[in-house]
Amino acid sequence: MTTKSSLARQKILDAASNAFAEEGFSGARVDEIADRAGVNKAMLYYHVGDKRALYNEVLNRNFGRIENALEEGLPHEGSASDRLRAVITIVERAIAANPDHPRIVLREFASGAANLPAEILQRMLGLLTVVRDILAEGTGSGEFRRTEPVKTHLTLIGAILMLSVVSPLRERVPDLGSPIDFPGADTDIARFLGDLLLQGIAAPRSGEPI
Repeated sequence: MTTKSSLARQKILDAASNAFAEEGFSGARVDEIADRAGVNKAMLYYHVGDKRALYNEVLNRNFGRIENALEEGLPHEGSASDRLRAVITIVERAIAANPDHPRIVLREFASGAANLPAEILQRMLGLLTVVRDILAEGTGSGEFRRTEPVKTHLTLIGAILMLSVVSPLRERVPDLGSPIDFPGADTDIARFLGDLLLQGIAAPRSGEPI
């Protein structure tokens, strides 16, 4: 059962997540977070803690949502290709449901991960092992050529994060007279990345389906 205390905590974390996405760790202010959550600072400190505690809780919650989605949705059987597509789809949908997350993570990466706690890095490495193990399955079965798992994982996650935040540019580009058509919010990111990773951009050989 959801209690009044847990609802207050949820509102505080939602407000903090939004503030960190907009301003980064250094720019976000506890006063502003408390105002957004509709609580006073004393209540904020009581439910969560100081700004560092808020940041850590937001990151833990966000990564926990992705972990839970993978645990619940990733099939344990099937081809490595199907399972890798499932990972891409699950992660992309989890991020789409939490649009603050890619902005926070990209800010953190851009700052040299200066405020990334060790526990969050450990959770990120845990997600990496999911991709690594599926790549190993696919290599063993002959579905995949051998590739470097860390770089593959970072390529996937980086693409999901960037494609998740780039759609606002779509509204500005036409004013520049550019023919470039940026992806919109309705883009099926998971399908695009799955096809790109598993099929590449090489033209099909003679006799192969297009």
